[in-house]
This record gives sequence, structure tokens and C-alpha cells, in this order.
Amino acid sequence: MGKIAILPDILCNQIAAGEVVERPAAVVKELLENSIDAGSSKISVSLIQGGRKEIRVVDNGCGMHPDDALMATERHATSKIASVEDLASVMTLGFRGEALPSIASVSRFELVTREASAVGGTRIRIEGGVLRDVCEAGCPPGTQVLVRDLFHNTPARQKFMRTAETELAYITDQFFRISLAHPEIHFQLSSQERLLHDFPKAQDTAQRAAQVFGRDLLSSFVRIEFEKDETEVSGYLCLPQVQRTNSQSLFLYVNGRPVWDRLLQRTVLAAYEALIPRGKYPVAAVFIRLSPAAVDVNVHPAKREIRFKKPGEVMRVLREALLGTLSGARPTAQVRPAAPDFFPREASSFAQAGFLRENQASFDFAPRRPAAAPVFGGGENVRAFPRVPPDQSSETIGFPPPEASPEITFASLPVIGQLANSFLLLEAPDGLVIIDQHAAHERVLFNRLLARTGASAAQLLTRPELVHLMPGEAALVKRWLPDLREMGFELEHFGGTDFSVHAVPAPLSEVPPAELIRDLLKFAEEDAPTGRSGLAASLAKVASCRGAVKAGMKLKPEEIRHLLEMLDDTSLPFTCPHGRPLWFKLSYDQILRSFKRT
Repeated sequence: MGKIAILPDILCNQIAAGEVVERPAAVVKELLENSIDAGSSKISVSLIQGGRKEIRVVDNGCGMHPDDALMATERHATSKIASVEDLASVMTLGFRGEALPSIASVSRFELVTREASAVGGTRIRIEGGVLRDVCEAGCPPGTQVLVRDLFHNTPARQKFMRTAETELAYITDQFFRISLAHPEIHFQLSSQERLLHDFPKAQDTAQRAAQVFGRDLLSSFVRIEFEKDETEVSGYLCLPQVQRTNSQSLFLYVNGRPVWDRLLQRTVLAAYEALIPRGKYPVAAVFIRLSPAAVDVNVHPAKREIRFKKPGEVMRVLREALLGTLSGARPTAQVRPAAPDFFPREASSFAQAGFLRENQASFDFAPRRPAAAPVFGGGENVRAFPRVPPDQSSETIGFPPPEASPEITFASLPVIGQLANSFLLLEAPDGLVIIDQHAAHERVLFNRLLARTGASAAQLLTRPELVHLMPGEAALVKRWLPDLREMGFELEHFGGTDFSVHAVPAPLSEVPPAELIRDLLKFAEEDAPTGRSGLAASLAKVASCRGAVKAGMKLKPEEIRHLLEMLDDTSLPFTCPHGRPLWFKLSYDQILRSFKRT
């Protein structure tokens, strides 16, 4: 007897299920994608025990003919593609024809469906991959899929499921990602017969983003609209002061499909380099649209990963779009109604003296088109994500016209003085702005140095200086020698782990060469730079940190004014090059609450 045999169909389906159905969240993802492809305008997801016990997905889509419904439970059965050529132009979310049979092979599965023109519907029941019943059923137009007791016939797989709360969290994440990409659809998510999330049909992605992310983040979002080389980038970026401890707040899409692509994630994180600290992540929803022929969505059974035909070009366009959007963000004012009378009548004279003014402007960040060429490139068609008044529902959110957001600059605000010779205090129209003078000057110098690094002449030393390094440090310097020479260094390997420094970049001529090299190694190790751009950023950090005004330094009024003017002319005035905030605002509302005035 031979040793090789053809596996039974049920076992093949269960093996396929291991690729497609990793956990309840994968079931929800596949069923949601099928409902979207069916042209549904409303989709409801109901769970029991985080999907471990039951998952029910109901839509009002096109439904299926009885023969198609039965065929859909067979492997590799699909209406989305018919030939190899179709794979090069596929735009639907589901097309592999594996989801339903894979799910049915590891659960108690029920499908109820009806076309709008049909008198009755069809009910199909499958248990553990075995067809149990096919019959007529009365049901509304659309499709309902019921998945009970997931992995009941594969106990080993069942043991790897987490608690109901953990599985619910994974499902909610999938629900958010898919619903954000389809604002035209009404989505609902329920658990234990309790409605958790209800996202009514939205006019555009802006309204859906307000539903998904919540109103608290609205004022921190800026909008991306960029197109170049047949690649379109759109979506929303949170400003650097909003940070997360993991990458779960990065929502990345390619042709409307949520993806988990490391290259895309690295590009987004690189755009926030020198804006947020290491170990922190931004909040972003980025949509990339390009020709279907330029991307392969068929490299992963769950369609989670993708492959670009020209990844370098796509990443270059994405990076330019992100940096242009971030570099265009500036302080702006948004006129609002007269300030409420927080003070009692006897304090009205104090209010009239200027503490509270009518038609105050709210000091906030929103993008503008830079007047001069920015350090990190310019954005195109960038507009501000709107601030939503407390009494305004998400259904009426819209983007205000540019003229509704007059620009406010730090230098235009009255200077109150210095606090501990370290912080600048400014009076904003609606509060107190506090600026870290060292961090602000660091940002100014960093942007200027990064723009000039490699373009300025090297400064020859009066005599070469010998630098002694550790073996690991020497290996890094050897590897970086070509890039360092382009940036203005002249180094020569002197033997062993020693290097002779003959010249340094002109902006750093005041820094002792040995300290400069060691500082560069320290920052480079922290930032793990790749190529000249990473080294240039590390070099600019070294110079800006050493050259910036220090905490505890008394500044003259004209020096404060000059620093504020330089900060106004600097792109990305949110954080220092190490990612720490350089300013924050204490609003009048916060001050009044502290004094029990509200």
C-alpha cells in the first residue's frame, strides 16, 4: 500500500479554516466583507460570549438564489472572479471562495437568504462541514449568517481562544476598521443583546471618523488629500501631542481594504520621527488608492497582507503626503460666540478689563499651506478637521471654509513673562499658553539643521583630533563613513577602534569632535537610523540639543520675542525633536473650574 493519500474534503476544509478562521474576529471580518460586496446599506452584528458561543450577521443586500446559496458553501466557489486575468483587477473584498465553507467546517452554521424578487428564501444548515438541511424559509430580502459553537469539533483550536472580553475586543477592532472605510453603510454591533456601537449612514468619511474615533479627537485631526504618480492618499492624521502605547490606532487601507502591512506602518511611523517619543504611536486613518494592477491582494489566505508592484514609489508618495500634511499644521483661531459670563455681577468690571472678551478666538492647531518651502515638503489640498460644538451631532459635521480659521501666531500673543527661567507664559484669547523654551528652540534648530545638513561646507579643524571608540561604536562608524562624509565629516580610520577627525559640519564647529561623535552614536543607537536620512536626523538632534537655550536661562524680552517669531516660522511646532511636547494651553475653563467658578 502507498503512503500518500488524498485528504477527505472535511479535513481539507478544516485545514483551510486554520488559515482563514483564526478566531471569532476573523469570522466577523469575512462575513462583513461578504455583506458589503452584496451591496448592503445596513449590516448588524450580534454576539454571545464574544463570538465564542454565537455570531450573527444580518444584512439587507442582494441575497442569493437557492442554487447560489448552496454553491456558496462549497470551496473555491465565488461570483467575484472567473479567470486569472480577473485577479489583476479585483476590487471586491471577498473573492477567494473559502470563507463560508471554512467557517461551516468548524461550527454549527446556518445561512438564510432571499433575493428581493423572490417570494421565499432559503435556509441551509451545516454542522462541522456536513450538510444537514436545505429548505425554504420565510425571511426578509438579504442574508443572515448564524455561526454557533465555533471550533466545537476541533477542541485543540478551541483551547487557543481567549476570554469573551478579549475576543470581543478583537471583533470591535475589525468592526471599527471595516466601518470606517464604508461610511455609506449603517453598521451596528451588539453583544449579549445590548447595542454597543451604532454607526448610522454618514455623508462622508469625516462623519464616520467622528463616530469611530469619538469627538474628543476631532480637534486634533488634520485631513490628508494628496495625489501623485497615479497614487492617491487621503484620510486623517492626529497631531503629535496625541500618542498611543501601541499601533492599534493606525488604520491603514489600500483600495478600501484594511491591511496590516509592516512597510506601510514603518512609513507612517517615519513621518512622525522626531515628533513623538520612541515607544509611542500616532493615531491615523490613511487610505491609499491606486490601480488594482499595482497591488497583489492575493498573497494571504485572510487577505490581510498585500504586496505592491512598486513598493518604493508607493512609500515615497505616502511619506510625501504625510510629511506635507504634518508640516502644514499651524496655530489657527476659530471665532466663536461671546464668552459666557463665568463671573458674578460684582466681577463684571474685571471681565470688562480684558480677562474675558467677546468673540474670543479658540487657540487650536489646524493645517495651513506654508508660505515658504517647508523643511519636510509641502502638502496639497490640506484642510482642517473640524471642531464639533458640544450640541452638534455627528450627522452635521462638515469642513469649515479656510477663511473661517484665521491664523494665530505665538508672537502675536501678549507675553506675560518667564516661569522659573524655563517656561514662557503667553496670554491666549481663551487661556494661558505655556512654552518650554529649551524644547521650542530645539525644534527651531532641528528643522533648520536638517534642511541644511549635507548642503553646508565642512569646517576644517585647526588640527586633527583622535577619537577612541568601543568596538561596537567603531563598527557603526565604519559602516556610516560614506554617509558621514556626505554630511560634512572628514574621518579617517586610524587603526583599531580609533578615528582621526579632520573636519565636522559647519553648524557643529563649536562642539568638540569627540563629544559630537559620541552624541551622534548615542542618538543613532536610540533612533536606529537607516541610511543618510536617519543619520541626518540624529546629527540634527545632537546639534539642536547642544545649541538650544537651556532651562534656567534668563531671557530678555527681545530674545523671547525672537524665539517666538522663529517658532512661528517653523514647521511642526508641536514637540521637540525627542517627541516631548513643547507647549500646552491651560484654558480659562480649566482655570475657572480650579477656582470653583463653574
